[in-house]
Amino acid sequence: MTPNRRDFLKTTLAGGVAALAVSTLLPGAARALEVDQARSFIEKVVAEITTLIQSGKSADAQRAEFSEIFRRNAAVPQITRFVMGQTWRDMSDAQKAKAEDALVSYVGRVYAGLLSDYQGQTLEVVAAKDFGGKGVLVTSRAKGAKVDDSTVEWQVSDRGGKVQVVDVVAEGVSLLQTQRQEFAAMIDKRNGDVDRFLDDLAAGRVAEG
Repeated sequence: MTPNRRDFLKTTLAGGVAALAVSTLLPGAARALEVDQARSFIEKVVAEITTLIQSGKSADAQRAEFSEIFRRNAAVPQITRFVMGQTWRDMSDAQKAKAEDALVSYVGRVYAGLLSDYQGQTLEVVAAKDFGGKGVLVTSRAKGAKVDDSTVEWQVSDRGGKVQVVDVVAEGVSLLQTQRQEFAAMIDKRNGDVDRFLDDLAAGRVAEG
């Protein structure tokens, strides 16, 4: 059964994801990335998230830090292009830049808001394998008292000269596939007004679903 949005977000966070994903439909991940390099990268990202979860920082501080973790470790331009869907083609350069910043803010706000549910969680990277032209697929398993054990798969590439997370799949569901559908619905509710949508996204005025 496909999980609802909140369940999916929680499952993904249980795996330590920094909300970081681009669909495997995006072309051309570099082939030079080593499996061990990708695995080490994911272990470091997970450690950052775990430290934040256990930090006891205020909600505002966690949101800001989560946004920065996302910005540093994710393929933000590619992610933004994907989640904006067909709308991206008609956007100006200024709107595209605005969309990247709005998405970073959105990720910090939405995902950091769920971090407290996962205090005490543990995450173990259990496997990594060559994913061909799409990079390396790293598998992790989350365990804890508050949720059932869950498996999260991370797609990592070094396209563009930097190792980045480009997709995360939890319980068979791609995070960014889900977000793409939601954003399309949100834009439609605003009668196609992209600037209004981006303003609302950055300010936290978007509705779920």
